[in-house]
Amino acid sequence: MSLPPTDLLQRFGVSAPELVAETARAKVWRVRRGSGAWAALKYYPAGHMGNEASGLDYLERCEGAVAVRVFERSADAVLMEWLEGPSLGDLARAKGAEAADHGVTDVAARLCATRISGAGLLPVSTVMSPLRDASFTSPEAQDAQGVARACLDQLQCGVGVDVALHGDLHHDNIIQTAQGLRAFDAKGLVGPRAYELANAFRHPRGCRAHAADPQVIRRRAMMWGRVAGCTAREQLHWAIAKLLLSMLWSGQEALDDRMLLRHMLRVAKSGLQI
Repeated sequence: MSLPPTDLLQRFGVSAPELVAETARAKVWRVRRGSGAWAALKYYPAGHMGNEASGLDYLERCEGAVAVRVFERSADAVLMEWLEGPSLGDLARAKGAEAADHGVTDVAARLCATRISGAGLLPVSTVMSPLRDASFTSPEAQDAQGVARACLDQLQCGVGVDVALHGDLHHDNIIQTAQGLRAFDAKGLVGPRAYELANAFRHPRGCRAHAADPQVIRRRAMMWGRVAGCTAREQLHWAIAKLLLSMLWSGQEALDDRMLLRHMLRVAKSGLQI
C-alpha cells in the first residue's frame, strides 16, 4: 500500500494513513488527527497543486459553510475534513434523481447566500475562452455555438455581477453527511452566478435519461435560475455553453452529449422565459 512521505505526516500532525484515492496528479489518504478524528490528506507529488489551488482558496473562504472544511495546507498538500456518506449522485443512482436535484438546489442556494471574496479566483471568462475559436462537426454542437458565443460576449462586456463560485457544483461533488449536505472538489472561479449550476445539467453520472428529459431540463432551468437570480432561459443558455465546453475538453462529440444538447436547445427555443 502506498504511504505518504514521513515528513508529510509529521508536518500535519496526523497518523494511521489509509490510501483511498490516487490520480496522476494527487494521492488522498484517510488519516487520524491528534484528536483521533478522521481527516483527508491530499498530496501532490509534483510539489504544487496546479489549477486546484484556486478551488482550495474558495473552500477556505467558505469556512465550512455547506462545504468541506480545510484545516491546513502547504504548497504540495492539504488537510481537510473527512466527509462520510453517500454523494447525491450515489443517492440519485440508487433512489432516483429528482430528490437529488433538490439537494443540489439547496446547497447552491446556501453557498450563494454566503459572502465569499472572489479576489484571485480563476475567471469564468478564462475557462470558457477556448470556445471562441472552437470548431465542431455535429449539427447540435454547431447550433449551440451561437448560444455559447452570446455567453462569451456577456463575459467580455462585463454584463452582470461577478461572484465567487464553487465552479463545479453537481450531484457527485456533494455528500450527504450526518451533519447535512457538504460540497467538495471546488474549482474556485469568479463569474456570473448562472455558471454555478451549469455543469449540473448533465449530471448525475449514470442518469443521462433523467438529464435529457425535456421536463427535467425545464424544471431545472426554472429552479436553478431562481437560485442564480436569472431567467430560466438564461440559466439554460449557460448550461448549453458549459456542455459544449465539456465536449471540447473531451475531444469528442459523443452521441449521448449530442442528444442532451439537442434536448436542451429545443427547450431553450420553446419560449422558456420564467
